[in-house]
Amino acid sequence: MRFEDLNKAKRPLLLAAGIMAVAIPICAGMFGATGRTRPQNNVPKPFEVASIKLTKSTQRARMNAVPASGRLTITAMTVKEVIQGAYGVQSFELMNVGSPVLSERVDIEAKTERPVGSVTEMQQMLQLLLADRFKLAVHRDMREMNALALFLARNDGKLGPKMKKTQSQCDGLGTSVIPSPARERPQPNDVAPCGFAPNGVGRIVGIGLDMKGIIGTLAPSQRMSIVDQTGLDGRYDIDVTYTPEPFSAAALAQRGGTPPPGVNVDPNGPNLFTALEEQLGLKLQPKKMPVPVLVIDHIEPLIEN
Repeated sequence: MRFEDLNKAKRPLLLAAGIMAVAIPICAGMFGATGRTRPQNNVPKPFEVASIKLTKSTQRARMNAVPASGRLTITAMTVKEVIQGAYGVQSFELMNVGSPVLSERVDIEAKTERPVGSVTEMQQMLQLLLADRFKLAVHRDMREMNALALFLARNDGKLGPKMKKTQSQCDGLGTSVIPSPARERPQPNDVAPCGFAPNGVGRIVGIGLDMKGIIGTLAPSQRMSIVDQTGLDGRYDIDVTYTPEPFSAAALAQRGGTPPPGVNVDPNGPNLFTALEEQLGLKLQPKKMPVPVLVIDHIEPLIEN
């Protein structure tokens, strides 16, 4: 386990310490192809209106995208973090990051008057915006590095009791992890919304996630890439309960403390590796292997509005 502090233990998505409200994911494996990233035939048109401004704000970084309304709002994110969101990579999967431009913080307001079909489509629109305003050029590559291989724990391929094929219609989610939209008064017959549902420290709940989305909930806490070797396709509902290392009985005894207020975890519960195996039927194994990465070829200072 690599949970080193409370913030890391609470980060099921990837980007900024702590829990953020995000709707475009910063998750691994969004696009699997190797080679230069080029617009494809079905790439949507750019945002009709877009504003990017440098900011000195110290408020918590936020990314909020609503494909149905064609709106994207980013607040106080570094350019590096925005690139991670646009291309669906973790910070440790982004190469050639020496430019000072990547450390600048920006606010972005972008919109289109038509609905956007999916999170993935909106990510592609953000890629076009970055290429326009920062002259960003990137390519996909494979790099040998320490990683975690994810495979089925059982020889018969049977999944665990907390991982089931979804009954929800979640294809519009793309290969991504997004927070489930909050509903003030859910009704008894409501269908659970697609996406990742924040449930506090020590619990991961997702509705209608594909394997890339599931990996996207796990990789940030492990601080290394996770490579899917399960062979599973389709979308799944998952519900994992585990004990982050800082809140284990051994760690608490060593510190002579108790979990902070609001952290409701069982100190004697399973760690994440064990919980994945017992509850989802999945197993993580450390391994040095080729991992997909995104390489920055060129970036320039922001072209102001």
